[in-house]
Amino acid sequence: MGWMNNELLELLEAENGAASTITLREATGDKSVTLDKFEKTVLQASYPDMDFPRKGGAEGNDTQKDFKFFVHPYNDLENSHLRTVSIVYPKRTGNELRLYFNKSSEFTIDSDTFYSKLTEEEEPNWYIFQKSDDEFPHIGMADLAFLEEYPMQFENNGFLEKEDIDDTAYQASLQNELGKKRVHTISSRFQRNIQESAQALKEANFTCEVDSTHKTFISAASAQPYVEGHHLIPLSLQDQFELTIDIKENIVALCPNCHRLLHHGTNDDKEKILFKLWTERKDLLSKRGIKVDTPTFLKFYLK
Repeated sequence: MGWMNNELLELLEAENGAASTITLREATGDKSVTLDKFEKTVLQASYPDMDFPRKGGAEGNDTQKDFKFFVHPYNDLENSHLRTVSIVYPKRTGNELRLYFNKSSEFTIDSDTFYSKLTEEEEPNWYIFQKSDDEFPHIGMADLAFLEEYPMQFENNGFLEKEDIDDTAYQASLQNELGKKRVHTISSRFQRNIQESAQALKEANFTCEVDSTHKTFISAASAQPYVEGHHLIPLSLQDQFELTIDIKENIVALCPNCHRLLHHGTNDDKEKILFKLWTERKDLLSKRGIKVDTPTFLKFYLK
């Protein structure tokens, strides 16, 4: 597999990642995986000196030195536990580097499971990826098909669920912009123009555009009533438009309750809100060259 593709990395909120097939020898003989150049590059982000112990009688190497990894269960990219995993240069000289299987570390695959996977034509792979906020790398094992099809789960769950991945960071950045506090936050999947969002909230007078009487609270960052910016046409659909949809006309101010409703509510509840917001914004969007009919717009949200 080599490098993980960008879509998978974005879903994992990872800076880089790699994966490769677990061979018969690795699974049933060596009980370890040998890192290729891609996997070593990912590893080096956490362990820049690559000062792992060396076997084979080399002097000055501590073969008992511990190294930490976030280990994921098989076919699970969301959950992990911080574990100690044995990583060693197995030969006296050279750059071959291995991660060893161990039940206590949870980084393992037994022979029966390996043969069962092959019988079912599910090629076992191991992977490693690095997240910017984590001190140690993530490792685990999964079927090749699972890794390749993982992003499709988000495609099938609708556009808004994909944007949920980094919406919290976006809202924090927006409040900081309103309060002119330059606090660094990360919005890794969909880059937004915070100034456009801030202007949209100001023009809405910091009230919920579904109902101005909706109660909220005072934001500590901006000292204004707390409302959130929401792109009416989801940014995940940008590639369907020649012009940018990251403009103030496409950004509505919503109280937190209405915002969560649009992401997680029932179709009936969402449709009432969407129809109101779209009626008030469609002409403004059309003047900016963003033309979408009402039935198409509703399909963006309604499952």
